[in-house]
Amino acid sequence: MPAIPASPRWLLPLSCCLLVPGVLQAEGPSAGVTVSAPWDRALPGHGEHDGHVYRTTTAQFGFGKQPYGITYQACVDAAHGEQVVPLEGYIGMPQPCSTNWYHGGFLFIRLNGQDIGNTPLSSMAVAESGSRAILDLVWHHPLATVRVRFMGLPGHDGLLCEIALDAKEQLTSIEVQARCYPSYFTAWNHRDGARRVQTPGALIEQDKPATLPAEGNGWAVYYDEVFDVANGEGDGPCALALLPQEALELEFRPANYPVDTRIVYPPDRRRLRLAFWEFPGCENAEVLERFTQEGTALQAELESADFTPAAVRGLDLAGLQADVERATQSEAVRTHLGERLTEVQAWLQESLPTLQQGGTALSIEAEEKLLASVGKYHGFMWEVKLAELLAGL
Repeated sequence: MPAIPASPRWLLPLSCCLLVPGVLQAEGPSAGVTVSAPWDRALPGHGEHDGHVYRTTTAQFGFGKQPYGITYQACVDAAHGEQVVPLEGYIGMPQPCSTNWYHGGFLFIRLNGQDIGNTPLSSMAVAESGSRAILDLVWHHPLATVRVRFMGLPGHDGLLCEIALDAKEQLTSIEVQARCYPSYFTAWNHRDGARRVQTPGALIEQDKPATLPAEGNGWAVYYDEVFDVANGEGDGPCALALLPQEALELEFRPANYPVDTRIVYPPDRRRLRLAFWEFPGCENAEVLERFTQEGTALQAELESADFTPAAVRGLDLAGLQADVERATQSEAVRTHLGERLTEVQAWLQESLPTLQQGGTALSIEAEEKLLASVGKYHGFMWEVKLAELLAGL
């Protein structure tokens, strides 16, 4: 059994899931995310992986009604050389529910038919916390640098996601797969359910896979007619949203246990936007009504969401360079700043080649480096001013 380990209206937490008018104020609640240290353990009884090192890293979001969690997991044993091996998957969602979007692997990205999950994870880090909760996972795959960015907004009940690609080779196909177990682990508990997927344009029933055009199918609600909270059974449904103008088609495969969704994108697409929800304690009818009523607004608001972390948006390279230059011109300020000035100078010299890109957006790699070292420049202007004050300048 799987182990239990800018404010869009359609994301607001509601009583139980029904929308009410409302505007989030600037002084509203905060949004946070934390990342645990990687947990390495030996795998017992896993065939060829028996005794191998299996790594799990968990991120915990706190921004609204539901405590979302994201995990990265893979067999990272040296026996695999330069690759890693996900067992069931590599990006999991252990919360809000143990069911629904699968904790053992709910999101998969394939480029030219190759799953990026066999490439070691480069970083899993907090990109912003406070006003918004943003988590980045980055892979340097031979075909492309890939970033999966999850974002939670204060007071909201869904987790936004942007998949970014910086291609290194020609991409001929891009596919994203999402896996869920709607409301209940049926087969594990030796019970039969009735899996359903409802989109704006179709109802897909269990064991009847269907491929639909992306146009007109910008969201999907995943539920089980047997395991419905209204019947006193199950956890409640889950949902997915995408931007139809970004994708080509969707394939839904509702089996009697997992439900897989395959989204096909044009090979020249470099930003893919999605949103995920889980609705513990909600009846199927409530969630279906919500998405039926809010579908048009959902797509527009997902499209307009700003995924840029504050540290990137507020980066002032010219100002930082000026602060460093001014500090180096005064012996007294240099003395007060000491190694701190040397540290910032070295960081700036190393980072400028990737951070200065002729006014264009930062590459994924440059942004990853910036966010990893943001502490080296954050607040440096005020440190220079304090040093000048102490030096009597």
